[in-house]
Amino acid sequence: MKPTLSIIIKTLNEEKNIEKCLTSVVNATKNINTEIILADSISNDKTLEKAKGYPIKIVQLKNLNERSCGIGPQLGFQYAEGEYVYLLDGDMEIECGFLEIAISTLQNNPPLAGVGGYVKEMCLENLVFKNKAKKEFKYGIVRHLSGGGLYKRKAIQEIGYFSNKNLHSFEEFELGLRLVAQGWTLERINVPAIRHYGHTDTSLRLVLKRLKTKYVYGYGELIRSAIGKPYLLQALSNAKFLLSILFLWLMIAFFISINNIDISVILLISLIIFMTVKKRSIKQAFFSIFTWHVEIIGLILGFFSQQKDPNSKIECKIIQ
Repeated sequence: MKPTLSIIIKTLNEEKNIEKCLTSVVNATKNINTEIILADSISNDKTLEKAKGYPIKIVQLKNLNERSCGIGPQLGFQYAEGEYVYLLDGDMEIECGFLEIAISTLQNNPPLAGVGGYVKEMCLENLVFKNKAKKEFKYGIVRHLSGGGLYKRKAIQEIGYFSNKNLHSFEEFELGLRLVAQGWTLERINVPAIRHYGHTDTSLRLVLKRLKTKYVYGYGELIRSAIGKPYLLQALSNAKFLLSILFLWLMIAFFISINNIDISVILLISLIIFMTVKKRSIKQAFFSIFTWHVEIIGLILGFFSQQKDPNSKIECKIIQ
């Protein structure tokens, strides 16, 4: 008998969080016929050692150079058999009661492909997650679900694949774009769903880490993957602020090239003043400006990176 629910947990070096994550999943699925699949991107800590103590299936990526945020969900989906599929990160805990409500919501709404809930950010030690926690969730019909969501298997099968393995970020955003383009809808309900622990790195280290791991490549990779698709404008909109800053620098470079240094200086100072007023902090203003430029580098490199067929099978090994 096939399970009602498949929970896919993507991991990479989550030894600090994986036991909390798995314990929460086991507790939240006591009344649901569930299979739990841990899709690991070659962790080199004790993630798998700790995970083996739970009644789950563990599959691991075979090729180190294929690591990406997008490959984990798709790797897990290769083995998923449930009528409903829930995506979870290894640094998350799921709230009891949410899954029953989400499944009922999907069952009662045929055009609905996915349901998400309220995500509580637990890590507020750096500016990146502190600012993220301040943002209010939009409830009701949305264009994508970030922070995990429950999806109908038949909706995923209709669009070909679960997660684009080429993406180093924005995999859930891209999934939403494809579902909506196919006529499906997505909904976020005001019900506690996830506790997200995130990174404990300092703000600066986290930004530099995202460049090193190619996380910031996702801006350009998303745009590249959307070329020729009906959602290209939405993909461009995701990076509109970065594209605006890039355009600003092109303008500055242009005025410098025609020896009009004054206008270049005015544009640069205006940007700093604007961000200082907006952030109410000179420190946060300069951190934001620095972050944008790291992300712009990622956007450019990601756009020109080689992409593979997202439908192709992912090589892996079964650990448990």
